[in-house]
Amino acid sequence: MNLFIENYAQLFAVAAPVVTLAVLNLLLAFGGERGTLLLPSAGPFDAIRRAANAVPAGSAPGRAEAPANDPDFRRAA
Repeated sequence: MNLFIENYAQLFAVAAPVVTLAVLNLLLAFGGERGTLLLPSAGPFDAIRRAANAVPAGSAPGRAEAPANDPDFRRAA
C-alpha cells in the first residue's frame, strides 16, 4: 500500500505543474490573449509573409561583384 501511495504522489508532483500551465494558457486563449507560452500564434509569420510577397518578382539585380581573377585579388592571394 505504501508503494502505491509513493508512486501516485510522484505522478501528482510531476503532473500538477504541467496541468497548471496548460489550464493557465487555455484560460488566456479563451480571454483573447494570443502568442502565449503553449499556444503560439502565427502573427509574426503573417507579417513576414506579407513583406516577402511585396517584393516584385522581376526586380533588377544589383551591381555585379568584381571577378575573383581580378589582378588585385591575385596579388592579395
